[in-house]
Amino acid sequence: MTISLGAIATPASTLAASTTTAAATAASTTAAASTGLGNDLNTFLKLLTTQLQNQDPESPLDTNQMTQQLVAFSGVEQAINTNSKLDQLVALQSTNQTVAALPLVGHTVQVSDNKGALVNGQATFGYNLPSPATQTVLTVSDASGNTVYQGAGNTTTGDNSFAWNGQAADGSTLPDGIYTLNVAATGADGTAITAAISSYGTIDSIQINNGAASLMMGTLSEPLSKIVSITS
Repeated sequence: MTISLGAIATPASTLAASTTTAAATAASTTAAASTGLGNDLNTFLKLLTTQLQNQDPESPLDTNQMTQQLVAFSGVEQAINTNSKLDQLVALQSTNQTVAALPLVGHTVQVSDNKGALVNGQATFGYNLPSPATQTVLTVSDASGNTVYQGAGNTTTGDNSFAWNGQAADGSTLPDGIYTLNVAATGADGTAITAAISSYGTIDSIQINNGAASLMMGTLSEPLSKIVSITS
């Protein structure tokens, strides 16, 4: 397997925007928590000052309780600071993961998902049969779950491929987008055979979704963990 470092200039802007968004979100959450704590602490100090000014000399306030409350505020402040540092580490890890994945841009990958991207009227799926089948029916559905294509597939044991040209059963051409392949295979004894389905696509860019790097193939987003193979 050969990995090329070419064709990575275009997604760099996407990486920067995604990283900036993730960092801004983390910073916003921490800032909101700090502001809330500051307001609560100021309110507490005002109440404490008022109590001290108006306390009964014969029954003064319990200094132990005041100390415990101040310690509690200090503990919350330390927790917020710790979370702030963790947010920064998570954002940095996401950035490093995305940078490491950039050389994959422009390569064709196989991912373990029965969803595939139809790009320029072409989509390629794969399915593995653990045993020979007497009949295999391939069904393609659109994003709404409607069946748009159905036909016979290979019945050979092992890896099989299915290249779809984006045409519906009536011959009409369907728009690019995400489509789902289901495989119904039957063995010689009439029992159902479960096929492991995958899809193929060319990586257009790398994006950060929920703190993790994702592969973008057309409108399809897949995590790095679903990669089965990479083709130069």
